[in-house]
Amino acid sequence: MFKNRCIRFILFITCFSLFYASEGLTAGNGNVCYILNIHHGRMTPHYTLQAALNQDKITGFDLNAIFLNSNEATVMSSAPGVGYFLSNLGNNEVYGHVHAAYFSLLFPLLTATHPVQLKLGLGPGYVTQKHDPADNPLNRALGSHINAYGQISLTGGIPLVKDRWLLRAGISFNHVSNGLIKAPNQGINTLTFHAGVDLNSDHRHSGAFAIGQNQERAQRHNFSILFAPGIKEVDEAADKKIFTSGLLLDYAYGILPALNTGLGVGLYYNDTWAHGPYSSFGEEGSPFPFQAAAHLVLELEKNPVTVILNPGFYIYKPTKNIPDFTGRLGMRYSFKNNLTLMFAVKHHWFALADYFEWGIGYRFFR
Repeated sequence: MFKNRCIRFILFITCFSLFYASEGLTAGNGNVCYILNIHHGRMTPHYTLQAALNQDKITGFDLNAIFLNSNEATVMSSAPGVGYFLSNLGNNEVYGHVHAAYFSLLFPLLTATHPVQLKLGLGPGYVTQKHDPADNPLNRALGSHINAYGQISLTGGIPLVKDRWLLRAGISFNHVSNGLIKAPNQGINTLTFHAGVDLNSDHRHSGAFAIGQNQERAQRHNFSILFAPGIKEVDEAADKKIFTSGLLLDYAYGILPALNTGLGVGLYYNDTWAHGPYSSFGEEGSPFPFQAAAHLVLELEKNPVTVILNPGFYIYKPTKNIPDFTGRLGMRYSFKNNLTLMFAVKHHWFALADYFEWGIGYRFFR
């Protein structure tokens, strides 16, 4: 009963968002482009037990509504959207399926005859099978029904029917986890090939995604500082949770009206490796609970929302038990006074969620 209610709730929120955004954009002479994709691929296991359970091929369904403002038809700009994603997770009996509603930003990388687009998506998801010590002990990947869902997609297109319809094909990386709010949580990653078509599109794709070479950004340099705390469960048996925190210092340069790139540093207080199964066996005492990392700043921006991707690596870690590579996939909301709120999944090795970050900070422009 609870499962069915959650699924219906996600579907309701998705449909409501689609309707509300569609109505709002129609009033502003905007266009709504509906994109349908079918996914097919495999789970990409990152530990031994998960590799043994990787038995079923991934088949998924993705419906995405992209909102295009006709006033930006000649600007290389990110297009926001909302979507619904349904897929199995590599083992139907142990991991089940995921239903996810997500916010997305679509960015054109190439705008010639055959456009190529990058999409970043993030939102809540519901998985039908979670870990249970008695009924589902093999599921060490998903400790709760409610999880975060993230998607990174690269898609090429072939315009059809007077350039008003588009056939699509590409590749997607999908991630599902709860950020260790509830252990166990190894997370699940899938790599899929997708193909699909635009539905009910009224605008010409090559025109809407044309590069505006004469467009200028008044403020190309931006600096941000954010405080990003989190919470995670580090000992399942003892039900032990800890608080974490991070200070993020980023610089980004606006190379295009909707694309920022730069470098950043993260300073973290994270005492995970002093507890339970994460403890540093063979090392004397608890490791120093501070770490530092450098990361690349990649941002797709559609004010006031920005989708952020920060691949990076640790430049200081007190124990060898901490993985070398870290990063985040998240979303940031900026107010008119430059106050910023952030939600992100901090991860290791682009695959294993560390914890959810809930950030607040400020942006400076030059």
